[in-house]
Amino acid sequence: MTLKETIQAIADEQHITLKEVAEKAGMNYNGLHDKFRRGSITVKDLEKILDVLHKRLAIVDKQDHDTTRY
Repeated sequence: MTLKETIQAIADEQHITLKEVAEKAGMNYNGLHDKFRRGSITVKDLEKILDVLHKRLAIVDKQDHDTTRY
């Protein structure tokens, strides 16, 4: 699953469109779509999107499945 597909799935669960997510994050939907397509989305962009979706970015250790957040 791509990052865009993951964000889309979270938005779908919350009954919100990706366009609404972009607007609430202060982003242009077409610009956001282009960033996903080019693979140029930044951590700052992602944090804005996740804030709208009431989620946060976490780094998880693959080996021991540690859920420690940095």
